Amino acid sequence: MSGKDYSYDIPDHPIEYKKVDPRTIKFDPRAQRNLNKARARAIAEKLVPTALGTPILSERGDGLYAVDGMHRIYACQLILAGEVSVAKGIREAVRIITCEVHSGLSMANEASLFIIKNKESSKVGPNDEFRIGLLAGHPLFQDTNDVLEKHQLKVGSSSASGVRGIKGILSIVMDHGPETLDQSLTIAEDAWGRTPDTWYAVTIGGIATVISKHPDLNRVELADKLKRQGDPTAFKAKIQTIATNNNTRADGTKGRLKAAHLAVASAWNAHRRVNRIPLPNIFE
Repeated sequence: MSGKDYSYDIPDHPIEYKKVDPRTIKFDPRAQRNLNKARARAIAEKLVPTALGTPILSERGDGLYAVDGMHRIYACQLILAGEVSVAKGIREAVRIITCEVHSGLSMANEASLFIIKNKESSKVGPNDEFRIGLLAGHPLFQDTNDVLEKHQLKVGSSSASGVRGIKGILSIVMDHGPETLDQSLTIAEDAWGRTPDTWYAVTIGGIATVISKHPDLNRVELADKLKRQGDPTAFKAKIQTIATNNNTRADGTKGRLKAAHLAVASAWNAHRRVNRIPLPNIFE
C-alpha cells in the first residue's frame, strides 16, 4: 500500500442553496467531463422537473459554473431556448432551479469536488432499479413483472427459476412488448426446460427479435429447432463465439444480441429448404 495520502482535500468554504436561472450557468470542461450535447438533449426530452435533483455550482469571479449536474443544467437550457419541445408546465418548472453553490474554490478544488461527488454517488443497479420501478408502479416494470410471474421467474436469482440480466429483459419489453417476452420465454422453456441458462437475457432477446420480425413462425417448431442445437449452455456459448467472431474481436451487449438473432435464425433455417428466413449481417 502506498504511503501517500491520495484523498481529495477541499478547504472549508461557504456553501449556499440558491434559486438560479439555468441560462446563467457556465461550463468549464477542465474541472469535469466534457459536455455531451446528445446526452443532454435526451435528458431534456424526458425531463421530470421533480427528479432534477440539486446541481452543484462553483461561484467564480465571473459567474456560476457547473461542477456536477452539467447535463441536467444544459437540458434545462435547451428547453428554455425552445430547442426541445416539452409541455408548458415543464418549461415553467425549469426557469428557476435550486442549486448547491460553493464559493471560494480554486480550479483544483472544483475538480476534487467533482471527483468526490461522483465517487460517492453510485448508480442504481439493474435489480434495484427493477425493484424500485415496480414499487413506483411504472408500467414497464409492472408489465415485465406480470410476464415473469406468469412463468414463475424471479429477478436476480441464480436458480433454475431465476432471471439474470434484467436490463436485457426490460429491453425486450420496451422494443417488442410484453406479449413477445411471454412467447419468447415459453419457446425457451419448451426447448430447454427450466435451467439457469434457459433464461439468459441475450438468448431470450434473440428469440424475441426473430419472432417479432417473423410473426408467422410456428412457435412450437422453433422451440424444437432450438432444442436440436444442444442444451442452453451450449447455445449461450455459440452466441458468444459468433459475437466475438471466434475470439478475434471484442463484443458488447449489442453485439451479443445481434449474434443471438443470427443464432436463432440459423437454428430455424437448419435443414430447411422452404420457409427460410433472412440471416442478419451482424458485422455491418
